Amino acid sequence: MFIRFALCAFLLLPIFALAGEYWHVEPGAGSMKMLSMPTSPRSAALSGAGIASPRSESEAMRNPLAPVSGNSPSLSFSKTEFSEYIGASKVSMLAHSMLGSWHLTAGMESLNFDEIEGYNDDGLTSDGSSFAAGTIATQLGIARTFNSLSAGLTVRYANQNVEDYNRSGILFDGGVKYDFQKYFAFGAIFSNFGWIEKETAPLSVQAGITGICPLVLGFTSALSADLYRRNDFQEPELRSGLEIMYKEVFSLRFGYPISSEENNALSAGFAIKLGFADIEYAYQNRTALKANHIFGISLYFF
Repeated sequence: MFIRFALCAFLLLPIFALAGEYWHVEPGAGSMKMLSMPTSPRSAALSGAGIASPRSESEAMRNPLAPVSGNSPSLSFSKTEFSEYIGASKVSMLAHSMLGSWHLTAGMESLNFDEIEGYNDDGLTSDGSSFAAGTIATQLGIARTFNSLSAGLTVRYANQNVEDYNRSGILFDGGVKYDFQKYFAFGAIFSNFGWIEKETAPLSVQAGITGICPLVLGFTSALSADLYRRNDFQEPELRSGLEIMYKEVFSLRFGYPISSEENNALSAGFAIKLGFADIEYAYQNRTALKANHIFGISLYFF
């Protein structure tokens, strides 16, 4: 009974959040938006879709349900190469292990900007002064599968620094998914629910469905459609993603977001499994960040 109630509550949460305006803030007012950016190449390649069907524990930085996709200890790294318009570097690392039937994760990510030229009321300073800025976050997560139902919860500490301006906060991600036989998966998550000192957290909700279809010659396809909304977005975003896999050895990924606030550019990527390691890549082009390249590698310890 409790499991059914939890499933219904999580699946209804995005509906209430998407329908209501009580949680809405001014557009762009959310702070630490890095915590809404994808860290895994798979998520980036699918335009953020596929939360109901995670393929790797590395997705746990943004999807609290992802740890249940693994069955061995692992260590994952990813790096985002931003366009030339953005002088910054972003890296993340996540470790996964198991304690009985529980999946445990620990992760860290950071976004660091190049030196930024100082400004005054008249524009750029004449003395060539500059300042540094960056965000760092650490997190711990736990997840478990109960027959066809999976649930996960993550707690995150984040700190943002711009010269002498410093803010920190505690945030939570949570979610539940249900696998219907082996061809459909339904899921819903919330991300960055919590408190940031004198700032607004980038709270978001997402609900999605993935359909899996066997093809010929060992190929399988997975089509995902997710509805996403963040509290400082005016309108929801429909995220769609297609993944074509060959015997879990090689994957091609494509994604397309539909939103009135983005340029709706196609994203793409691939993954190669080498037994003890996964190598992944994604290309993503969004309005604010332009073209990004996300590289990732996961090492498995059997």
